[in-house]
Amino acid sequence: MKPIKSLVTILALFAASSAFAAYPSKEIQKDETASIAAALAYAEKTGKEVPTIQDYTYSTKYAVAKMVYSSPSIEYCGVIPKIMVFEDKNSELRSIRYRSLGKCRNQR
Repeated sequence: MKPIKSLVTILALFAASSAFAAYPSKEIQKDETASIAAALAYAEKTGKEVPTIQDYTYSTKYAVAKMVYSSPSIEYCGVIPKIMVFEDKNSELRSIRYRSLGKCRNQR
């Protein structure tokens, strides 16, 4: 019975990781373009440097002082990439890519 449980666990993990790969790359590109445009507009307005998009890590602590852009919620059942652009407490403009669950139509 244990080998079957292990196999089910492995298949569930594989399905979860492949779901991210199934998310349309066109939507990913659209969100990145929108976040870069928001960061560029804010940087021009405030005279700050435009940040490059960095991947989120659990070990890094972020002190958000002002939110500039956050990816919209998307109807998609699975893990989706999202981007957040913000000014931190040191007045630096940052852009972070992270993963989040999409909104399923059947989700309540």
